[in-house]
Amino acid sequence: MVVLAFAWLARDILLVAFLGVLIGVVFSYPVDLLARFMKRGLATLLVLLVLGGATTGIGFLVAPSIAEQVNDLQESAPKAIKSARSWLRDQGDAGEKLQEGAGKVIDKAGQVAVPALLGLVSGLTSIVLVIVLGAFVVSDPELYKEGLRSLVPKTSEKLFDEAWKRTGNGLRRWVGGILVSMTIMGTLSAIGLKIAGIHDWMLLGLLTFFGTFVPYVGAVASAIPGLLVAATQSPRHLLFAFLVYTGIHIIEGYLVEPLIMARAVKLKPAALLISVGVMSAIFQIPGVIVATPLLVCAQALVDYLWVERSLAKEPA
Repeated sequence: MVVLAFAWLARDILLVAFLGVLIGVVFSYPVDLLARFMKRGLATLLVLLVLGGATTGIGFLVAPSIAEQVNDLQESAPKAIKSARSWLRDQGDAGEKLQEGAGKVIDKAGQVAVPALLGLVSGLTSIVLVIVLGAFVVSDPELYKEGLRSLVPKTSEKLFDEAWKRTGNGLRRWVGGILVSMTIMGTLSAIGLKIAGIHDWMLLGLLTFFGTFVPYVGAVASAIPGLLVAATQSPRHLLFAFLVYTGIHIIEGYLVEPLIMARAVKLKPAALLISVGVMSAIFQIPGVIVATPLLVCAQALVDYLWVERSLAKEPA
């Protein structure tokens, strides 16, 4: 009980620590490759330098275009909202009720705007901390493993080693699969919106890239800005944007999901949605980010420690 109470009080710190481990898993792919030819610490430093240089270079190249598209999105979103309000007024009493509800939502959004801005500053600080933590973890993972292993009774060390191995393998497979999935979905959406003539296609493709990280919920949320932008252009562009997003999510469901993610780590959709809902209620946005990888770890541990060892069954 004391351990659970401490974990609850320190939940934000534990969340940052898990994010650091997750970033360490991402870094482990290039670091493991370079560690064959040089010391692991030097390989980690090299990866960080290349990542920082690449991020800076890409930022200089695409920042003007992204900034222009962000400004365009800021101008087009109010126009889309205004058009929606006009349509609601034309619907009579039902439209007035919907408009009243939308007004309450907008007022609520205004109340949380300042806390959200403060949270953004805090989030940027946390990102730097998470990257540094991930670099420390990937530079010498055995050190941290042995530190935790020293807390386990000697009779349970083999059990700990196998649980550690399975959890790490599951997390690595999921990270590899989700990075491939994000790249495919972001690229396809950007290309599709470009062909359809939708403004701000690069920014919208980037939103789809990051939205794919959160299963189901992120996909829907990342499509909303694209539909708003298309609605300000014409009904024809709105139809095109809808077809593009529908098409790429069909591709995700029937090609990307079974061919990539199912081979990486197979998770039940209901469990995913419950995990996202619970973690978002406790940690807000950071909880949504770590909900799926936490579920991956939990599934690996339950399958091994409970299903295989306690029940003597094969995992479903």
